[in-house]
Amino acid sequence: MRKISGFIISVLLLLPVWCSAQDTIRYPINAMKGIRVGVDISKLLLPVIYSGEQMGFEATADMYIKGNLFGVAEAGWLYVDLNRDAYHYRENGLYGKIGVDYNLLKSRRPYSNDIVYAGVRYGLSVFSQQADQVTIPGYFWPDATGHRIPKSTMQAQWLELLFGVKAEVLKNLYVGLTFRFKFKTVSPGDDDSIPYRIPGYGNGNSGFALGINYQVSYNIRF
Repeated sequence: MRKISGFIISVLLLLPVWCSAQDTIRYPINAMKGIRVGVDISKLLLPVIYSGEQMGFEATADMYIKGNLFGVAEAGWLYVDLNRDAYHYRENGLYGKIGVDYNLLKSRRPYSNDIVYAGVRYGLSVFSQQADQVTIPGYFWPDATGHRIPKSTMQAQWLELLFGVKAEVLKNLYVGLTFRFKFKTVSPGDDDSIPYRIPGYGNGNSGFALGINYQVSYNIRF
């Protein structure tokens, strides 16, 4: 339900930008100068959304290449701490993504750097997980308590197809919204050690994941 509500809100936020992009007047694309760096606001809200059980951070950077193409790099961190009656699970890891974005429209006014884009990413995550105080239920005998799953390091890889918008709200200051469709290509561990979350990807038990990002970024010109 939380994901569905977020998707509906995101679509409503995106509609005004998309509609304004349909103006009949078109100007040549004005190439962005320098590098645009930013943060994903949605990752900073994880402690609030998940009641302190998850924390994360993601930084983004993109640079104009040529034509309608932008090169993009993203990197982040995720920490998970689940304290339940039957276990205490912890996960900690880093991830990175590289790819390109393609601007789908021309500028709506001279010197405009607003873009509506489609893109692709390759993602790699390296992380660790462990569990303490694990209780194994016994159906014909008492529960076995005090078990421990030792810390192990894993990695996962995936591809993303995405659609988004970046709007310049003040000089060099942008806000953005991105919808992501993720396809896992390399799974971590085996069936007995499936992670709760894959940093940068999502549900560790799924071969497909959806994501929504809200970015604030600044264009450093040089």
